[in-house]
Amino acid sequence: MSTLVASFPSLASELSRGLRAAGRGPLADQVDAAAITRVTFDDAVNAGYIYLQPSRELNVVETNIMDVRHGETLEVETPYWTNIDADNFGRLMGIQILAPGDMKDELRKHADV
Repeated sequence: MSTLVASFPSLASELSRGLRAAGRGPLADQVDAAAITRVTFDDAVNAGYIYLQPSRELNVVETNIMDVRHGETLEVETPYWTNIDADNFGRLMGIQILAPGDMKDELRKHADV
């Protein structure tokens, strides 16, 4: 499993910078340490999605009583049209890139076949 910083260094840098500027330091810290679990790219809609390993494991109460669900989607200002998804525990779960431009080939290279 590779890291976001190693596979997509410019995207990781832009996301981290944008999140810090928006006052979202804890999410920016997670970008800096994020591990990629899967990448998809859909040519039909010219969009990619980078799935990330959650930054921390959940405890028994969080898992069995509170449950994991979508928490929020944030648009982050980058050279690409980028949204990040976090769960209800504030863990970074994924990155959606809707207009990848020059990053399209990198997304395809890492995408599941």
